[in-house]
Amino acid sequence: MLNIISKSFVEGEINGPYKVVENLIKGLDILKYPYCINKDLGATSQLWIHDDAEAVRRSAELGLSAVVGPNIYILPRNIPEDIDMSHLIYIQPTGWIRDFWKDLGFKRCALDVWPAAIDTMEFQARPQPVDGHVLIYHKQREVEELDFVKNILKQKGIANETVTYGSYDQKEYVEKLKGARYVIWIGRHETQGIALEEALSMNVPMVVWDVSTLGQWVPRKKDRDIYTEEELAYTNTTSAEYFDERCGIKTKNRAEIEASIATMEQNWEKFSPREYVLENLGLEKQARELLSLFEKHFNIKYDGGEKEVLKNNKKWRNDHLCFKIRSHMKAFIKRIINKKG
Repeated sequence: MLNIISKSFVEGEINGPYKVVENLIKGLDILKYPYCINKDLGATSQLWIHDDAEAVRRSAELGLSAVVGPNIYILPRNIPEDIDMSHLIYIQPTGWIRDFWKDLGFKRCALDVWPAAIDTMEFQARPQPVDGHVLIYHKQREVEELDFVKNILKQKGIANETVTYGSYDQKEYVEKLKGARYVIWIGRHETQGIALEEALSMNVPMVVWDVSTLGQWVPRKKDRDIYTEEELAYTNTTSAEYFDERCGIKTKNRAEIEASIATMEQNWEKFSPREYVLENLGLEKQARELLSLFEKHFNIKYDGGEKEVLKNNKKWRNDHLCFKIRSHMKAFIKRIINKKG
């Protein structure tokens, strides 16, 4: 039985961290694999701590083996030095961010890679638009880069719309994707990029203007001091790691953008991005892959976990009523602030 420790799931805000948990649960339901949410850390042999730093500390103090991450620490230096991580496996959504941590010298526990699933039933293939617009997705990149793409489209007489990260809701995004022939993605580095993969799941191909460095972005005020200048120069990064020739065209070269758009204009109907997502990021497949980490690192086999029942009926703090009320209030206030912003 898998014990899922997650604050995001309690808050219920529809964002990337929430979908990591929600889509795992959907996959576990398909498998009919037993799980519980925010129960006592020692209640099962399979413990996944998704986004709760206090649970990481407590599990270490108790000497409990656990898979932890990805939504806890941004960088290795964010992890308190007094936490013994020897019993833990830290997961990253993509190979590049795992390698980035290794390049920063992280050796406190094993690192592995596990991308979250995409709900391909919710994000189904949209009807093929006969003469739809082009959708530009702009996320924390220079306005000049957005204008550069818009000018190309204007010169070619290509109708387009723009969605800007942080300024739309999921329903609006999906409706715009339904009418789009393809997307031009101008986004920052991504540890996974769930919104991008949801578009691919809807069978919308893309031209991705990929980042050349980790620092090719315009951070929010609260994010400006996350990285050092040396880290911002890191080149082994991407906006779209889960992407191949079926999904569209990806380039880091500004000089190739216009030709890429011209190629997409002629061939957008020939791409099959949904096929890629179904093959690589399906709900059932990714649930199995997370469970396989427990066998790989802790020798807890699938069938053993499948037969397990709760060892006790205690709750982790996230499952207590007071925590849930506070979490919902914080999420509500955050939504109000974001709308005003």
